[in-house]
Amino acid sequence: MPEITKDLSFRRILDSLKLTPKHRLVEFGGSPFFFHYIYLFKCVIYNPFIFNKDIWAEIFLWCFMTSIVVHLIATIVAIISLRSHKIGRWYSIVIILAGIITPIVPSALTSALLSAIFYAASVEIKPFFCFILGVGQTGVILFFSFLKILSTL
Repeated sequence: MPEITKDLSFRRILDSLKLTPKHRLVEFGGSPFFFHYIYLFKCVIYNPFIFNKDIWAEIFLWCFMTSIVVHLIATIVAIISLRSHKIGRWYSIVIILAGIITPIVPSALTSALLSAIFYAASVEIKPFFCFILGVGQTGVILFFSFLKILSTL
């Protein structure tokens, strides 16, 4: 009980209203006080990322891992369906290499860009939002790769 009283003390509210370079005043819903009210309780509920490199690494790793999972599923399907083909059975190696090598540069660049935008706006994001951004990047990569396949048909 004393910890809750300490977290909700008047001194804590005044300290949260002080502006630092990391947490600039952002008007949220037209009211700057409402933003600080959310910021006061935000630190108790979860531990958001503050640094740019943490956001970048989290988004990049989610994009990279989901890309590997998707290409691993495609590799298994290719192995099962092309196992009796003389040359086609080696296509699964190309699929898994494409799943590892291809998303490295685009996802690293877009993850760095997104983290720079969030850092410049002084927005602290939850780890779940990094997950959504990483999976979304994989979805966009898959969407454009299907468009490339359809244009060759």
